[in-house]
Amino acid sequence: MDKISVSVIVAIFNAEKTLPRLLDSLCSQTMHDFEVLLLDDGSTDGSGAICDRYADLDRRFKAFHKANEGIGATRQFGIEHASGEYTIHADADDWVEPDYLELLYQTALLTGVDMVMSDYFEEQGGKTVYCKQKPSQETDLLHDLFYNLYGGPWNKLIKHSVYTERNIRYDLDLNYGEDKIFNMRLAMTGISVSYVPKALYHYDTGVNPDSAIHGYSVEKIRKREQYVQALRKLLPDSYELDIDNRHLDVVYMAILSKAFTKQVFKEKFSFLSRVKWRNYQDKAFSIKLIIWTSLNLSYGFALFLSYIKKTKRQLKR
Repeated sequence: MDKISVSVIVAIFNAEKTLPRLLDSLCSQTMHDFEVLLLDDGSTDGSGAICDRYADLDRRFKAFHKANEGIGATRQFGIEHASGEYTIHADADDWVEPDYLELLYQTALLTGVDMVMSDYFEEQGGKTVYCKQKPSQETDLLHDLFYNLYGGPWNKLIKHSVYTERNIRYDLDLNYGEDKIFNMRLAMTGISVSYVPKALYHYDTGVNPDSAIHGYSVEKIRKREQYVQALRKLLPDSYELDIDNRHLDVVYMAILSKAFTKQVFKEKFSFLSRVKWRNYQDKAFSIKLIIWTSLNLSYGFALFLSYIKKTKRQLKR
């Protein structure tokens, strides 16, 4: 049996409202030599039944049902069960252009590279924004992924053999930023990259529950802290200041969402009282003031300041 050209890995958890849109767009691909791995990660809605229905209708679609493990473990499960020469991921709440797979795959064949990237559309509640993702010729891919390029896996077609040859796996315990960490690990092995200057994927931010700051919970803050710590372990010291900046963002989210009590907050983030704020010139003064106040003056007053700032931002909309 001939090897399949592309495996599309779809991690699914309670996505019954949007999943058919994605799967219909995959059914409409101009390329035909591909498989779609539908990975039902312990869904409690009708997602599992949708996976089975598409698998029954189209032999290229293969349904897997497993206990809930999170996005990182599910993506890794897909890689391990993929049969394609190349793999790519698609998320259940998004959709793709008809030539999505064909353009990426033909570019991979033409260039012989390990990874092919493309632009994408960001769907913002009825507004479509074109997001250019061309790698820089002045800096390396690791630098680009950290500072400039989106870390998502759905605009990156990757040669399947790279995973085993370079021993790259998803962090099974990481459920936020897991894609960026994974792709930065790939970049650090010196993979070759090509680029398709066309948007082929529609990333729908409107259905993402993490997109609203007021929705951050203790669990979501914890996931973001895990991501920051993963960055610290992975990247060289030259990135330390910018990683600290991202940690400050997490702290600010915790203040905005009132995710922790005063005691827990000060225990978790007491180290920031020693931060040299002059090093963070790119961080807004108001944000630095709120964080400093929370640690050194009054946590309650910091919450009040954050409420005022959030209210002003809402009034400007």
